Amino acid sequence: MWRDPTALDLLLRDGQIRRAPALAPREPEPLPTGIPPLDAALGGGLLRGHLHEFVGPPGAGCTALLRAALASATSAGELCALIDPGDSFDPAQRGIDLRRLLWVRPRDFLQALRAAEIAIEARFGLVAIDLGDMCVLPPAKKPRGVIEVVRFEKKQVAPGAGASFERLRLPATARWARLSRRAEKHGAALLVLSRAPQAGTFAAVSVELERGRAQWEGRPGAPGRFLRGARSVGAVARHRRMPPSAPLPFLLPLEAK
Repeated sequence: MWRDPTALDLLLRDGQIRRAPALAPREPEPLPTGIPPLDAALGGGLLRGHLHEFVGPPGAGCTALLRAALASATSAGELCALIDPGDSFDPAQRGIDLRRLLWVRPRDFLQALRAAEIAIEARFGLVAIDLGDMCVLPPAKKPRGVIEVVRFEKKQVAPGAGASFERLRLPATARWARLSRRAEKHGAALLVLSRAPQAGTFAAVSVELERGRAQWEGRPGAPGRFLRGARSVGAVARHRRMPPSAPLPFLLPLEAK
């Protein structure tokens, strides 16, 4: 223990001891999804400040993964927002702390993206958008040699409504870019569930899921069989910081009511 600050200053001048370099600020810990194989493939979970996209057909387990991520985040004390334009969330199922969940049911796709943006700016730790069957598929490519004639017409905008009008005219790519920047600025983990890829390169992480076999309890053909869960196969197709993963088999149990 040094009691004389003058002696310590002399040692610093002579170079006998050196000041430690300034430590870089630590990056926030990712949010675990509650599915160990997926968390390992994601490097610990959902990255804060990034957009994640889970893509899969109905029955592939996207909703089960979403519920697992919400349950894991709320149990860890995080405030979460679920944007649910399809009104498909069942609050009666257990596992999610509803006191820490904001459930938003917008009317359409544009309102869903706007609600997500507001939730990100409100500093929610995890913001999830369950697009489900409301996916806006990318436009089909035009065949070569086809010329499209576009007529531009000047639209009348009410006074004071210019900003909101321009926001509604933004193309889908610009909307995803805007959400990605908002998530990076405010440090939120943004999770998008869809049937087909939507965010494109603006998604830092893309997880693709395929439907597997259902898990039944009881003999085949016997009455009173119970559906206990579903098997699914997923893979991290793209990750900004890690290589793609090998196929990941999941057994997703049904939530008990």
